[in-house]
Amino acid sequence: MSAIVSVVVGLILGACATTGGQVSEVQKLQARSAYEQGVTALNDRQFGAALTALQQATMLAPGVATYRNALGIVHLQLGRPDLALPEFETAARLDPDYGEAILNTGVALAEVQRWDQAVEAYRRALQSPRLMSPDTAHQNLGVALYNLRKFKEAEDELRFAIRLEPTLEAAFYHLGLVMVAQNRRDEAKAAFRQARQLAPNSPFGQAAVERLKALGEGG
Repeated sequence: MSAIVSVVVGLILGACATTGGQVSEVQKLQARSAYEQGVTALNDRQFGAALTALQQATMLAPGVATYRNALGIVHLQLGRPDLALPEFETAARLDPDYGEAILNTGVALAEVQRWDQAVEAYRRALQSPRLMSPDTAHQNLGVALYNLRKFKEAEDELRFAIRLEPTLEAAFYHLGLVMVAQNRRDEAKAAFRQARQLAPNSPFGQAAVERLKALGEGG
């Protein structure tokens, strides 16, 4: 199983950072309505409807960072990181402290295995004072470093993510992969057991069962 990076849905229904050209009050209201419809559809996993609504929101108000980030998330969910990346980059350019947009930039880069650039994006996200999910950022950074075969740094990031959120089964699973890569079998088993225990029915929990079998331990 390949390393899976978490997508942070940084959708905030509060004030939105804007920049650029003039947008009428009517356009702002229309864009806001389209955005809220898109968020509802996204949460309901109706990705086609979410895409249509959020494209409308970004056309009506192209300078709103939150709308761009949301549209990027839909593109990711539809398996198009190539389309998601410019939306996240635009969101981060519009609002340089928008931690989730920077983090999602890293996710899109990781999806196309541009690991060095993903590492850079995750580290920038961690410097943002408004990042809402540092545990996910540290986990994703650990995954990227693992794929660069920087195992010591990857271990440090994953353990830090676990300290921030001890129920993060994905971090335990990826820590297990790091341990396997270093032939630290007992530590790998312990990490996979923890992932299995925390979320036995999740993709990471199920993958941990298979990893344990491969290490000679029954699931």
